[in-house]
Amino acid sequence: MAQVAQAEAFVEELTRTARTPSGVDRLSPREAEVLTLLTQGRSNEEIAAELVLSKHTVRRHVSNILTKLDVPSRTAAAVYALEHRRA
Repeated sequence: MAQVAQAEAFVEELTRTARTPSGVDRLSPREAEVLTLLTQGRSNEEIAAELVLSKHTVRRHVSNILTKLDVPSRTAAAVYALEHRRA
């Protein structure tokens, strides 16, 4: 679970820190929350239940995350978040 805490801290930092215009700094606060849950391996249904959103809205957030991070899949987005955390 240490990786989950690290991922959460990293995503939170990314939403506060300026990066490249097309990178993770462009994630909305809600997209950052969804990305955090993605790093925990949660399904869209689980994310929707936890954040009190529709599955459609979660699917849209995931799509936006993939576009903004320029990655091909939700797994790649989670890996990106975990690999780019600051030590």
